[in-house]
Amino acid sequence: MALYHHERVDGTGYPQKIKGDEIPLEARILAIADVYDALASKRVYKEQMSGEEVYNIMLKGKGTQFDSYLFEHFEKVRPKLEAYYSSL
Repeated sequence: MALYHHERVDGTGYPQKIKGDEIPLEARILAIADVYDALASKRVYKEQMSGEEVYNIMLKGKGTQFDSYLFEHFEKVRPKLEAYYSSL
């Protein structure tokens, strides 16, 4: 998962520039989770973003950066994620 989670479904990611289903399912799931956490969490170099801000940024990557089918499942659990991250 760690090796491939920076790959993009359109083939422009790294390290191997693989695309679509060539990317292991677990890595495609992790790609969504990793970006969500990076944007929604406060870090020493940035403040926490709102759920709406995170979603709007991530939506731009649907079908290019993120697997569209998996993104639809992310959208279904989005309210629970936003509730959790807003409680931190």
